[in-house]
Amino acid sequence: MPERSKLLLQRYAILSVFAGLFIIFSLTVTSFATTENLSNIIVQSSLLAVLALGLNLVIMAGEIDISFSGSVPLLASIFVMMIQENWPFLFALAFVLFIGATIGLFNALLVTSLKLNSFVSTVGVMFLLSGFWYAYTGGTSIWIGETFNRELIYGYIGPLPIIGLILIVIFLLLYVITEHTRFGMAMRAVRTDQEAARAAGINVEKTKILAFIGAGLVFGLSSVLSVARLSGAMATAGADIMLPTMTIAFVGQTVLGMGRPNTLGIILGALLLGMINNTFVLMNLPFWSVPMAYGIILMISIALANIGQTDIKQIRL
Repeated sequence: MPERSKLLLQRYAILSVFAGLFIIFSLTVTSFATTENLSNIIVQSSLLAVLALGLNLVIMAGEIDISFSGSVPLLASIFVMMIQENWPFLFALAFVLFIGATIGLFNALLVTSLKLNSFVSTVGVMFLLSGFWYAYTGGTSIWIGETFNRELIYGYIGPLPIIGLILIVIFLLLYVITEHTRFGMAMRAVRTDQEAARAAGINVEKTKILAFIGAGLVFGLSSVLSVARLSGAMATAGADIMLPTMTIAFVGQTVLGMGRPNTLGIILGALLLGMINNTFVLMNLPFWSVPMAYGIILMISIALANIGQTDIKQIRL
C-alpha cells in the first residue's frame, strides 16, 4: 500500500468506520436515515459526548480522571434537591459547577502536590464521592418531578434538539481552547514530555491543575444534563456512564493521528457509539450485542490507525 494511502488511513480511520457504518445502516434499516431518527442519535449521544470532552481535557495534560463516575451522580442529586427546595435554576447550576470545579482541584492537588498516580487517586475519589452520594440520598434514585422543565435542555428549537446545540457550543469552546491557545499547546507539551515542557518555561503543575478544574466544570454541567435526560438523579448513573465515556475517549484518540487526544475525535466517537446503539434497538437485537459491537469497533479503529506501522503506537489514558 502506498505511504500516502497508509497515512490517510491512519489519520481518518474512525471517520472511515463511521461513514461505512452510516451507509450500511442507511441501506439496511428502513427508519435509520430519517430526520427524526438522526435527531434522536444526536440527543442520545450528547451527554456522553460532553462527559468525554471533559475527560479529554485531563487526558490532553497527560493524566486521567475516573472520579466523574462518582461526581456526576452526587452533583445530580444535589441539583435535584436544590430545585425541589425552589432554589433558582441558575443558582443551582452555578453551585453544582462550583462543586465540580472544587472536586477537579482536589484531584489535581493529589496528582501535583502529593505526586499520586492519577488513575489510582481518582478511582479513590470516585469511591469517596459514591460514599457521599449514598449518605446524601440513602442509596435511592431521586425524581425531580414537575419542579424542573426538562424541555429547557431536551426540547427542540424547530427541528434542532437543544441538547445538540449545547454540545456544539461546548465543543467549539473546548476546540478553540485546546487547539488555538497557549494553554492548549502547554497541555500537549506536558503530555508529551514534562521535563522538556519545564525547560520551555511551562508551569507543568499549573497546567495540570487547570485541566482538572476544567474537567470538573464539564462534569458538573454533565450532571445537570443527566438530570434533564433522566428526569432525576438515578442510582445507577455512575456505573452506566463510566465505560462508554472511557470508550469514546479511546476511540477519539484514533482520529487525526494515533494517540493524539482531540475534540473532533470525541464527537465522532460519541456519534459512532450512539449510532450503533440506536440502530441495534431499531433492529431489535439483544442488549448484549451493543457492548460487543463497541469492542469490535474499537479494535477495528485502532487496527486501521496503526496500519503500516512497524512499532505500535499506544493509546495513553
